[in-house]
Amino acid sequence: MTNSKKNNSQLLQDVLDELLLHNPLIVNAIVVSDEGLNVGSGLHHDDDAVIALTASDLVDAVSDFSERLEQGMLNRIVLEGERRTTMIVRAGIHTILAVSVPADVKLGLVILSVR
Repeated sequence: MTNSKKNNSQLLQDVLDELLLHNPLIVNAIVVSDEGLNVGSGLHHDDDAVIALTASDLVDAVSDFSERLEQGMLNRIVLEGERRTTMIVRAGIHTILAVSVPADVKLGLVILSVR
């Protein structure tokens, strides 16, 4: 692994740690590559690899759906469940950030932090 990749990985981990530090209600945060690989995990989950692949597939499917509806570039996906809400956003050219919070948390502050 090159120094550049190590530096990028460490920078990514530092950003995730900072996000979690300022948002204690986040129950999971993961950065995923376009190929569905787990690039960094804020709060590790047993199924990080499966979550990473699913998030990548979801972004591909929703991006295609959005394009067919002529909505323009996809900004974020929000999945509202009974217990948790998950927000998925682009974190870079080839990366995706997925953040989960309890369902009753107001998303405004989380959206600001994610930006």
